[in-house]
Amino acid sequence: MNNLVLATFPAQAGKLEELKNLFREALVDTRAFDGCISIEVYVEKDTETVHLVEDWESLEDYGKYLQWRLDTGLPALLDPILEGGASGLKVMRCGVREDI
Repeated sequence: MNNLVLATFPAQAGKLEELKNLFREALVDTRAFDGCISIEVYVEKDTETVHLVEDWESLEDYGKYLQWRLDTGLPALLDPILEGGASGLKVMRCGVREDI
């Protein structure tokens, strides 16, 4: 991995499938975004939570991507689906792996 980003999306009760459908569409553009190396999706069914494990060329590329998502209205799409609205999204910009 070049630069690890972890994103957690807790769906409201009963809205996991709606969230997964949103990702089926949205992740096509994400994977094509400049600097995106890969995204893996993990679903925690017991808590209705989707986790994205993302690899980016740089955290700056991820920042540009995130700004693009904000500018194109992703928070408005997530707001009625996520527990706590769009602010329920948790992102950790882990950065580069180090051998310590």
